[in-house]
Amino acid sequence: MPHYPAIRSFLSNHRGYYCTECLADRLDLSTDEIRRIVGQRTFAEVTIAYRICQSCLDEKAVFALRTSA
Repeated sequence: MPHYPAIRSFLSNHRGYYCTECLADRLDLSTDEIRRIVGQRTFAEVTIAYRICQSCLDEKAVFALRTSA
């Protein structure tokens, strides 16, 4: 998973929620690559939620970095 660190790094530097399309655009990856990379992680710090994307401002499934309490 060579792109997982890039996704995690982006989400840690840009707080908030980002949809698949916006992440793919910013990281120069395809939407299928983003879904596959995030979906294959067993102990992922990246979580999926239904919120408003910080970039396109549409309400949809988004990715965010999981924070500890």
